[in-house]
Amino acid sequence: MLFASQRNRDVPGGKNTVVSAEQGLRRLIEGNKRFVSGKARFPTVCKETLAALARGQHPYATILGCADSRVPPELIFDANFGELFIVRVAGNVISPEIMGSIQ
Repeated sequence: MLFASQRNRDVPGGKNTVVSAEQGLRRLIEGNKRFVSGKARFPTVCKETLAALARGQHPYATILGCADSRVPPELIFDANFGELFIVRVAGNVISPEIMGSIQ
């Protein structure tokens, strides 16, 4: 499900703007096209790494974090993709569903 955003993504902490669901979907599609073509804004992920990750995952740690868009856990723990199993939920609440994901 796609919801409209209340913040301008181009300006961290920027003025409140409304982004329609259609605009949000367009941005997601454009971003995915950049990613697939190897022109992503985060060029540190090479196709070989992604191919290895597609075959399986073997994280060394599980992180339960708050549902938050500001900082990916991989950045603050200086971890590569696939090294952390990240579950994000509002309020860091462990429900039976969340525990099932962690197990």
